Amino acid sequence: MSTDEWTQRVRRDFPYRPDWVYLQSAGTGLAFPGAATAAGQYYLDVAGLGCDAQSLWQVPVVSARERMARLLSVPVDEVGFFRNTSEVINLAAHSVAWQPGDTIVGMADEYPCNVLPWEAAQAQGVTYVRVQPDPNSDREQQLLDALTPRTRVLSVSHVHPWTGTKVDLTRLGKACREVDALLIVDGIQALGATPVDLAYVDVYGAGMFKWMLSGFGTAVGVFRERARSMLTPIFRSYANPAPSTSFAYAAPNVPGLYVLDATLGYLEELGWDRIHGQVEDLTARTIEALGGLGIAPVTPAHARAGIIGFDVPDSTRVAGEMARRKVSVSDKEGRVLVSPYFYNTPADIDRFAEALADALEVIGRD
Repeated sequence: MSTDEWTQRVRRDFPYRPDWVYLQSAGTGLAFPGAATAAGQYYLDVAGLGCDAQSLWQVPVVSARERMARLLSVPVDEVGFFRNTSEVINLAAHSVAWQPGDTIVGMADEYPCNVLPWEAAQAQGVTYVRVQPDPNSDREQQLLDALTPRTRVLSVSHVHPWTGTKVDLTRLGKACREVDALLIVDGIQALGATPVDLAYVDVYGAGMFKWMLSGFGTAVGVFRERARSMLTPIFRSYANPAPSTSFAYAAPNVPGLYVLDATLGYLEELGWDRIHGQVEDLTARTIEALGGLGIAPVTPAHARAGIIGFDVPDSTRVAGEMARRKVSVSDKEGRVLVSPYFYNTPADIDRFAEALADALEVIGRD
C-alpha cells in the first residue's frame, strides 16, 4: 500500500469521535472494529458447543502465542498469558529464593506494580535499593551505577510512564549478567509503540490494553530460560505441576485471546516496521511542536518511544482546556503526557500544537 492508502485505511478502521484528536494511547489504545466480532466469536462458539468448543478456542490461543513469540523473537514455550502486568511482576518477585544480603534495584519513581511486589522481600533480609531519579543524570546510567555483586534483581520499566524515557534493555541486561542478577521488565508502555529486544531480558510483562489495542484482562508474560532456571514458580495448578518451570498455572483469558489474535493479525498486516516508524515520526513532530511554543519536554529525544511528557504550571487545567478544543491528552503526576499512535497523523499533531497554544494563552490571561 502507498502511504496515502495506508493512512486512509487506518483512519477508516479507527472511527474515533468526529472532529476529535486522540493522543492517549499510552493510557488506553483504541480498539479496531474487528475486536468486537472476535470477542463475540468466543461466546458464539461456546453457546453452540459448550465444552466441545475447546478445539475451536485453542486455535486463537495457539495463534496468539505464536504471533507474540514472533513479535518478541523468543521461543513459543517462553510465552504465557496472564491477567495483567502486575500479575507477571508479582509472579517473578515471589518466586525468588532470597538470601540475606541480597539486593533489589529499581527507580524510586516507578509505577506501583514495579515497586510494591518487591517490598515483601525486605522481611527476608533483602535490601531494596530505590534510586532517586536525578533529572540532570541519565536514567539508565543511574540504574547501572546501583548494581553490585549482591544485586539479585533489577526491576525496570522499558518506557517510564511519567517521563516517556526509554531505557536500553540490552545494555541493562548485559550488566545484570555480569553480577548474576535477573532483569525483570515492565513493557506495557513500550510493546507495540517501539521495537522490543528481549535477548538479555529474563522476565517481561506487558498488558494488552494500551499499544496492543486488545482490552483489559490479558497480558503477555515472557519467562526466559535463564529466569526459569533461577526461579521456582510461586503458583502451582493443573497447568504447571512440579517439577514444571512454567509460570502459566491456569487458563488464560480465552475471549481476550480471540481479540488479541485478531488484533495481532491486523497489526502484522499493517506492518510493525511501518507502525513503529509512524510513532517515531509523530513523536518527533510533537517535540518540534513543543519547541516552537518554547516548551522543553521532559522526555529525552534520543530515548523516547511513544510518550512525550512536558511540564506546565497547571497540568489539569491545560488538559481540560485541550479537551474543550477536542484534543484528548493525559494529565498524570502533575504533567501533560501526549502519546500518538499509528492511527494518528501529522495533522493531529498540528491540531495539538494549536490547541495547546490557545490553552496556554487563555490560562496566561487569567
